[in-house]
Amino acid sequence: MRMRNLAVTATLIPVLLLPGCGTDAGVANAAPAAHKAARPDLTDQAAADDPVVNAYYAYRIALDVMMRSGGGKTGQLQQVMTPKMFQAISAQAKYFRTRKLHNTGATKVLWAKRTIASNGVIVSACYDTSAARTVNSRGHSVLPNTTPTRWLDQMRVFPQQSRWIVDGGTTTPNAC
Repeated sequence: MRMRNLAVTATLIPVLLLPGCGTDAGVANAAPAAHKAARPDLTDQAAADDPVVNAYYAYRIALDVMMRSGGGKTGQLQQVMTPKMFQAISAQAKYFRTRKLHNTGATKVLWAKRTIASNGVIVSACYDTSAARTVNSRGHSVLPNTTPTRWLDQMRVFPQQSRWIVDGGTTTPNAC
């Protein structure tokens, strides 16, 4: 039961964070491979130039970097999320470090779009974690085989000091 809770926590907490906005060059420079893996080729120029959607992609990339590093790399997260969100993700990073966990592979965002809601700007995004396994120090998967691999994020994004950052939201398993 404890391993199952760990698996669910490892899968869900990253989804609760959102990225900064504007450009994601700082995060991309930190992990160019993650940037390529997390951000699909965008043929729609409007979506590619949307700073709100870009903030979400930057968040996912920064989160992948942290999880692949086993919780060691957290500096890139501060650029893409609110302090409250950073605090929550830092707790997950600590959990990864103390349990000697890390992810292999990267999360793939299948689609992301923004909507205006009564509580602000929301980015809805579907992502796939089938290539991002959470493993222990021996390389054994710590998540049950029944753990979903498709997730739907509903993240609040708001402007802060001329860029957009993630402020939290919800993540649910979904065959999106």
